[in-house]
Amino acid sequence: MRLGIHLSIGQGLQKTMEEALDLNCNTVQVFAKNPRSWKAGKFDQKGAAFIRQNKKDLGIDPWVVHATYLINPCSPDEDLYSRSISALELEVGRAEEMGAEFFVIHPGNSKKSSSQEAINRLHNTLNHLLENFHAIRFLVEGMAGAGTELGADFLELSKIVSPFDPGKVGICLDTCHLFASGFDIRSENGWRKTLDQFFSHIDHQRLGLIHVNDSVHNLGENKDRHTHLGEGEIGRQGFEAMVKLPELRNIPFILETPGVARKEGKRNLDFLRSL
Repeated sequence: MRLGIHLSIGQGLQKTMEEALDLNCNTVQVFAKNPRSWKAGKFDQKGAAFIRQNKKDLGIDPWVVHATYLINPCSPDEDLYSRSISALELEVGRAEEMGAEFFVIHPGNSKKSSSQEAINRLHNTLNHLLENFHAIRFLVEGMAGAGTELGADFLELSKIVSPFDPGKVGICLDTCHLFASGFDIRSENGWRKTLDQFFSHIDHQRLGLIHVNDSVHNLGENKDRHTHLGEGEIGRQGFEAMVKLPELRNIPFILETPGVARKEGKRNLDFLRSL
């Protein structure tokens, strides 16, 4: 199985790779810049070249880049939409410099527009990215359903990705988001029902990645707050069932749990491996 963690690039990308190997990861996720700022600092091009040239030989595959938090790729606000497009261009460009296989993007918030209007704008965003970047696959992440978030149900996710080639645009599921949006994945039966529903709307080949996180909040509360595996409302049984599902055996699992990678991250990875 491909097991990894979201790691910082603050000390340089080569250090990120060293940390991944120390943690015995065989997949990794990073941001391409500060996730809470529009400002982009200097990019580690030397480190990016090292990652691109060495990651597969070192056993890290896929290398995943996640879009930063301020981006809203379906915003009805023209200024925010324009800033989001510019930020995505920069971040996807950096992801391609790293040789990343996947770029994960949140579908965004519709705000005062209708969900269909928001989906149309998201389609425009994805089309723009696909016209300008050809060496990476975009994964739209399923969300928890807070406020006006898109992508909390499978029919809506299907509408978002269906116009695009599955090899270019797929889906990233997040266990905390699934649980928060009402999918009871605390047992094998619950996982089976969830996947049956997912695959009834979306082709199997679309599923590219799973973010593995326990949930602080209870089922269907639409609150996205991650916690350590086995310590939240999903619990050990839910993750034990997850790793045994044949449909997920070839899907990379990446942790986004709180804390420091070398301490809490390692503890969560060890927990997942033990299952």
